Amino acid sequence: MDKRPIRRKYRDNPYLLESIKEKNIYIIKFNDINGKHEVVVDKDIFDLFDKNEKYENARYFEYSKHLFHNEINYSQIKSNYSLEDEVINNLSLKELKYTIEMLPDIQKRRIKKYYFEEKTLEEIAMEEGCSKVAIKYSIDSALRKISKIFKI
Repeated sequence: MDKRPIRRKYRDNPYLLESIKEKNIYIIKFNDINGKHEVVVDKDIFDLFDKNEKYENARYFEYSKHLFHNEINYSQIKSNYSLEDEVINNLSLKELKYTIEMLPDIQKRRIKKYYFEEKTLEEIAMEEGCSKVAIKYSIDSALRKISKIFKI
């Protein structure tokens, strides 16, 4: 058997690749409810599985890297937060939600779509059947009202 690179895999990855290149033998091993199986395939199919395995490994690495950074960032944020900061933050959020609810329905809806649903101005304009400029003007007007209330 040729030495294969060690790749991390998702738990649900059902196969293992093996090859003997001198003899042009390419094997895919897998388990299912009927037991263990070995299938001899041609090089093209083996290369396709190998390419897929490389791609999955890269995605797995990317996913785990982001998870790791998120955990670090969350722990740093938590450790830098005092109880007073958290209380002030919660009160500010409640005030902001209350202030948004006081806006006219159109502005309230557009603010929620833009900031909380993270939609673009174009997406909101398409949904509401108006221009992007009208959406931008409405959101800016709502922000001016909110800043007056908060006296920013």
